[in-house]
Parts: sequence; C-alpha cells; structure tokens
Amino acid sequence: MSKNSTYGMLAVVLALLLAGCGAAPEPAMEQYAAEPEAAFYDGEFAEDEGSYAPGAPNSGAADYSTVERLIIRNASLSLVVPDTETALDEIDDLVGELDGYVVDSNVYKYEEGLQASVTIRIPAESLDLVLDRIRELATEVRHESISGQDVTEEYVDLRSRLRYLEATESRLLEFLEEAEDTEAALAVYEQLQTIQADIEHVKGRIQYLEQSAALATVSLDIIPDELALPIQVGGWHPEGTLRNAFQSLVRVLQFLVDATIVVLVLVIPVLAVIAVPIAGLFLLVRAIVRRRRRRKVQA
Repeated sequence: MSKNSTYGMLAVVLALLLAGCGAAPEPAMEQYAAEPEAAFYDGEFAEDEGSYAPGAPNSGAADYSTVERLIIRNASLSLVVPDTETALDEIDDLVGELDGYVVDSNVYKYEEGLQASVTIRIPAESLDLVLDRIRELATEVRHESISGQDVTEEYVDLRSRLRYLEATESRLLEFLEEAEDTEAALAVYEQLQTIQADIEHVKGRIQYLEQSAALATVSLDIIPDELALPIQVGGWHPEGTLRNAFQSLVRVLQFLVDATIVVLVLVIPVLAVIAVPIAGLFLLVRAIVRRRRRRKVQA
C-alpha cells in the first residue's frame, strides 16, 4: 500500500470517527421513540436479555419503549429498635443470606444506648423482601424513602457508541497492518490509542450502570428506644417521665453501691490503720495513769 493510500484511508476513518462522536453523545428521548432500535444496533439488541447481541436479524420493528428498563433503586429508612446490637446482627445475617454486602457501618455510643447508621447493597430483585424484613425489626419506622433512577437511555446510547468504537478500532488495526512506512504506522497507532482509551471508558461506564442496577442500595439510621423521643399526648410525656425516673433510680442505686464499695475497700482499712496506733497509745497512757493512782493510794 502506498503512502498516499494509507493517508487517504486514515482520513476516511478519522472523518467517520468525528461524525460518530458528534452524533452519539446524548440522543434525545424523542429520537429513540421515533426510530426503531435497529437504527442504533442494526436489529442486534436482544430484547429478552436487554443487551447487545451480535448477529441477530434486523427486524426494524422494535420500539425503544420495548427495551428492558435499567433502573437503579435506592431506599432509606429511619428505624426505632428495641436493641441496636441485635438489629445490626440480624441485618448482617440478612445481607449474608442474600449474597449482599455492607458498604459502611458506623456506631455511636451514648449514655442511653447505641445509635448506628448502616449502608448495605443487596440484589435489586430482593429489595422489597429486605425492606419487609427490616421493618419487622423496628418498633417504629420514622422515615422511609424509595427512589429509582432510569438509566436506560444512557445505557442504550453507550452500547451503540461502544459498537461504533470497536468497529473503528478494527479498521485502524487493519490500516496499521497495511502501513508501509513508520510515519504512517505512527499516525494510525496514535489514533488507535485514542479509540482504545474511549472503548475502555465506555465499557467502564456500562459496567458501572449494570452493577448499580443489579444491586440496590439501602441506607439505615438505627435508633434505640432509649434515645427515641417520647410521644406527646396533650403536652404530657409519660414515656419521658418514666424514663427520667428510671434513670434517676439507676443513678441513686449506682451511687449507693459505689459508696459502699468505697467505704469497704478504702475508708475502713484507712481508719483501721490510723485507729490501731491511736488506740494502743490511749491504752498505754491509761495504764500509766492507773498505776500512778494506785501508788498514791498505797502511800
């Protein structure tokens, strides 16, 4: 292949690349709805799996609305539980049972008990089951929020762009093999590196979207009953009064026990050490005084 031919083919590939890059980034939703998905995949989108399937026949009849939706689901709950440690253990067991994992876990210790915040990831299809199981752990669900992010449009666009980039990569590899001089080979190789970097970036984003849709995220704020605010009834807080009275009783009993321990372990031994010499000296002085009195009586 001549040098001019190599440059000519390279120019054609670059022109196609620029045209593809300019058209592919963010197609509007209306375009997807108006055109058959064959316009993006040449009919090579497998509807049963929701993924790109090379070699499928081009029917040209499928509509964008028929593509399996890719939804990233998230949930957030604030729970009041009888015991924080027990709730954390049961949540760990539930996550392990469903082959999920704990993203992060934080425990805060207060005088009244432990408060925790936990973020877990579990299979998206098990989200409803997990939420039901978690609600059963609570005496009260103070807040619950469930949201979903539809990333189908971005996912379809990325798959289309990946197909285009891989086709361009194949053409550049052919040109690289046919290049007859070093200058032409370096020019093709430079463009090939750019294309391959774009391919890795697009693949990484596709993988992120797939994994995010496959695993739902659940954020939990766990509060023990002791830290929960009492229910107000006509301005009266019976739970708060009972809790304060119980806490006062515990403090009084704690003080009495602590005082008894201090007296038995510290005060009595110290008094014994001080009292023994004083008592001995007192008895000695008393004996001397008695002896002198007896001598005076005898005299």
